[in-house]
Amino acid sequence: MAAREDIRRMWQINVPKMALKHDFLMHSLFSVTALHIASSCPDNQSSYIDRAIRHHNIALREYSAELKSITRENSAALFTCATLTVISALSLVMLRPNEEQKGLSEGLLGIFMLLRGVPLVLHATWIWIEKSEIAPLLIGREKDESIVLSDEVTNAIKLLEDRNQWMSSSDADRNTYARAIQGLKECFNLLSSKDRDNGMVLTWPISLSPEYLELLGSCQQMAVVILAHYAVILNEIRDTWWEMGWGRKLIQEIHQLVHDEWKVLVAWPMDKIGMGRNMTGAASPK
Repeated sequence: MAAREDIRRMWQINVPKMALKHDFLMHSLFSVTALHIASSCPDNQSSYIDRAIRHHNIALREYSAELKSITRENSAALFTCATLTVISALSLVMLRPNEEQKGLSEGLLGIFMLLRGVPLVLHATWIWIEKSEIAPLLIGREKDESIVLSDEVTNAIKLLEDRNQWMSSSDADRNTYARAIQGLKECFNLLSSKDRDNGMVLTWPISLSPEYLELLGSCQQMAVVILAHYAVILNEIRDTWWEMGWGRKLIQEIHQLVHDEWKVLVAWPMDKIGMGRNMTGAASPK
């Protein structure tokens, strides 16, 4: 679940102790545990996926009920459960056999919707959480002004910003996309920090506004090409078991969703993930 030693200790010791006091968190832990076993033991995968789904559904139901009454005592458990819920959801989309499986972008939108309660928890309880058992999760999340992003990332973000300025149909949409792009930039910044940890990839979806999610849900092209750049971020943690090829598979799907006049904006994400030479019309930008 983590590379940094302080966060590893938190997951190994503090979180299980906390789960003994909060059933929703325990079910969330069981769900992720079952999925980890399913990913590493394919011979008995289906039974563990079934268990994961059962615990995931119970955790979601109880988590949603707890969100209605946030206190000092449950705030850290709620934030931890939200993180685990996303990992469960990401894994289930890839592991669950489903003949009518939705597209990955639609599945990811559903996962983002699960995160809508997280900012509420954070804003209401930040003082409590930073002094709680999960305080290590917040260390290194601050923006490091000394970090200079690579030219390729900077250029890709600039291309998004420029297209947003002259293509968005309204000031409201333009501002919505600008916030999402800024969040991407900050997420790339976090992944470049010395305190990097793989869980930092969740900071972007946590920051997304309901307005952006609505635009993404209606497959607005600007929203989709912004999501393509998040595929690069996911691909950066491809050695983590719960990433499960999300970055690569997501960019494949997005390439099919993007109209020809927008494909220049997904050229860099595809090239970065190593797929630029495998799809027609995906040449790297000059």
